[in-house]
Amino acid sequence: MKSTTLALALSALIAATPAAAQTPPPARPPQTPPAQTAPPPLLPPQAQAAKPAPVPFPADSKIAFVSLQQVVAESALGKAGQKQMQDLQNKKAAEMQDRSKKIQTLQQEIQSQSGVLSQSALAAKNTELERLQREAQFAQQDAQSEVDNLNQQLLQNFKDKVLPIIEQLRTEKNLWAIFSADDSGVAAFHPGLDLSIELTKRLDAKEPGIKK
Repeated sequence: MKSTTLALALSALIAATPAAAQTPPPARPPQTPPAQTAPPPLLPPQAQAAKPAPVPFPADSKIAFVSLQQVVAESALGKAGQKQMQDLQNKKAAEMQDRSKKIQTLQQEIQSQSGVLSQSALAAKNTELERLQREAQFAQQDAQSEVDNLNQQLLQNFKDKVLPIIEQLRTEKNLWAIFSADDSGVAAFHPGLDLSIELTKRLDAKEPGIKK
């Protein structure tokens, strides 16, 4: 399986985008939340839709499919990677928010005191404002680089652990190939050919120290 295919299929790991590290807009005053309505009562167990029983893998099949996006979403390893990415994104967003507040405060000082400050004092504040803006820009670039590096590490770690299991499944079932259901282009296939749940179980078994 090519790395480009895996990168597309594992897009769930990319939890941060360039916009996540940009300077956030000024905070707005809180608004009164709408009145909450009581949630509808839960249906009794007998009225809830039951999960369909798993379909056995066709013994005579020579191909199978896996959804790597499903494995990322449901496996302990995938969830841990998403949490790492989200934690980093939140950290960088908080740092950019702090820088934004300092810039906004200084801008307000310059605007409100422009008529009373001396030319030299006003020039000093404008110089300080330019410095803070440059630092914010560089910090934004560094934050995105850090996010990208973490994403690449998580992606490589996932590939290193998942690909051997996929090959193990292929060998055990004497298959010609196992395709990615996320980007294979197949319109329909026998549900028993989907080995995503089995792949997730085996991946979790190899990573017992990771909690879901």
